[in-house]
Amino acid sequence: MKKKHVLTTVMVLLISVIFAGCGGGNNGAQTTETGETDWPKETVTFVVPYSAGGDTDTYARQLAAGLSNELDNNFIVVNTVGGGGVVAGSSVLGASPDGYTALFHHTGVMLAQEAADAIEFSYLDDFEMVASVARDDTYALIAKADSPWTTLEDMISWAQANPGQLRYSITYYGATHAVATMMENTMDIEMNNIDVGSATADRLTAFMADQCDVLVVNFMNIEDYIENGDFVVLGIASEERLPGLEEFPTIKEQGYNVVLSKIYEVRLPKGTDQRIVDTFTEAIEAVATTDEFRDILARYYAEPFYRDAETADRENREEVEVLKEIFAE
Repeated sequence: MKKKHVLTTVMVLLISVIFAGCGGGNNGAQTTETGETDWPKETVTFVVPYSAGGDTDTYARQLAAGLSNELDNNFIVVNTVGGGGVVAGSSVLGASPDGYTALFHHTGVMLAQEAADAIEFSYLDDFEMVASVARDDTYALIAKADSPWTTLEDMISWAQANPGQLRYSITYYGATHAVATMMENTMDIEMNNIDVGSATADRLTAFMADQCDVLVVNFMNIEDYIENGDFVVLGIASEERLPGLEEFPTIKEQGYNVVLSKIYEVRLPKGTDQRIVDTFTEAIEAVATTDEFRDILARYYAEPFYRDAETADRENREEVEVLKEIFAE
């Protein structure tokens, strides 16, 4: 397995940004007469590691809209792609710890990279955790409708008869990598893992151009293709069938323990004033627990999933240990 040096080039390109952002050390927090912080006084930016339109971007924008109302301040999204999320993570890592630049990312990539020791920084140790926001269990394994297989068992039989020939769209050290490892381990198959990019749009383009045979992707990104009959769902990587998607079997119920949830979280630069972190956390809880937020996420077959910083950090570390065991198999 590739290790940290895979992304060294990206980190070298970013080092000047990081050093520039780390200077000063003024976190910008001011205390009111009641002892509370006056944050936020200006626009807060969510840095999202992927292009507009995908699941991470969609949920970030929904949270930003809710927080703008909750805190009577502007929250915006900036899409910063590259390096499998490393460019976005590094830009926030090096930002001023004043509460105005936050990372909105999901555990599917962050924890896989952490478990694989694949990046030069730690999402768990080098940021201030704020809260978890949403959860999406709709990671669907799909094939084209005109492929040689339209069921999971057909795909497995073909892959076993043709070792190393099933072309799978992978982003190394991300959610797709974790799913690939679980598939190969539980299905007794060997796939031809092809990296066509980390952005959902790039992966879908490569899939439709017949550069790969199967891929996993959040259902919201392929719903139209399923309805049009272009793609077929071989299974969903969830523990049980999902509300609104009951017609699609899980991979687990078909006999293969392939389960992966993507939990979307907010992080701030290390050293951010704890009063800012606490205010941010409380505001996220207020938004994430509303019926309005729940109903919005339900459109994408996702759900609110609020966890405070302490709970999220503890459970993320536990999940990293599980992923380490998966990658070691």
